[in-house]
Amino acid sequence: MKIKLSVLFVCFIVSVSMAQITSRVMINGKINAPIGDDVEGVVVYNRSTDKGTITTKEGKFKISAGINDRIEVVAMQYQNFVILVDKGIVDTKRLNIFLNESVNQLEEVVVTPYDLVGNISVDVKKIGFSQSGIGDVAEETSSRINDTDYDFRPDELSTLENKVFLEDRMINGLNFVNLFKLVYNTKKASKKKKRSSDIDVKVRDLYNDDFFKDYLAVEIDQINDFIFFAEENGLNKKYFEPGKELDLLQFLAYQSKLYHKK
Repeated sequence: MKIKLSVLFVCFIVSVSMAQITSRVMINGKINAPIGDDVEGVVVYNRSTDKGTITTKEGKFKISAGINDRIEVVAMQYQNFVILVDKGIVDTKRLNIFLNESVNQLEEVVVTPYDLVGNISVDVKKIGFSQSGIGDVAEETSSRINDTDYDFRPDELSTLENKVFLEDRMINGLNFVNLFKLVYNTKKASKKKKRSSDIDVKVRDLYNDDFFKDYLAVEIDQINDFIFFAEENGLNKKYFEPGKELDLLQFLAYQSKLYHKK
């Protein structure tokens, strides 16, 4: 009798524990904005799982979510807002977001579906894009004091340089200047290659080829070049610290637009 009670108690504990685990499904979503507004590159981020994605040119996205998860939507032209996932979204595996421009602006907008098929209407304030946003952040982060290739240019205070003398200067039978240039450039290239390789590995570990192709419109044979481009514009190890994935997604979305314009 005691054994049966023990078994029933264990089964009860297991069932309660399983019930507390949120069951998540892959949600197919789409962001719909007023005519003329860009819906590409919008960051859709699940606060509950710390995982996110980026919308395609058509505003489509896929994200894993469960009941009561909080989905944050971050677009450059609109204020951020949070969607509280309900049973209707999980059952239909659909999340259609309709953005409506509003004159009011709250610190945080939290919305829930207004029907049972995952349709959501959001009144958000439209904000003007300015160069003081993520672009400046990228520029600041790219200015690494101890790891920068400085370009010193002569001014009126610089001493005159005898080019012929420097090029022909020999020390113990060796062209010291050219030897120094060779060692310095080799070291600099090696350091740059190593830094690029480290960042490349980190990015590729996080995102597969389909992510770059479907959400950033970067072809498979351009992925490495895009990562190098992003690194040159400020992509560094800080973006890979815990809790920074939302910042990383925003940064990559912004850089992809710059990459396609170059």
